[in-house]
Amino acid sequence: MPEQRPTEPPFAVVMAGYVVDFHHRHTCSRCRPDGSCARLADAGATLRAWREWRVRRQLRARQHRNLR
Repeated sequence: MPEQRPTEPPFAVVMAGYVVDFHHRHTCSRCRPDGSCARLADAGATLRAWREWRVRRQLRARQHRNLR
């Protein structure tokens, strides 16, 4: 059986990772004094959605392999 290559994350996911990494080091123009940031929140939501999609995809692939 051929080995499946992992898919590359979409551009939005890569950029969300950069946003999170940036915010670990600096603050941006939208960061509030309390530490919250709309950009950081959006990046986190994008990353969570990507991880959930990837887990569901892996589960479906595993179930499909077990049905054979």
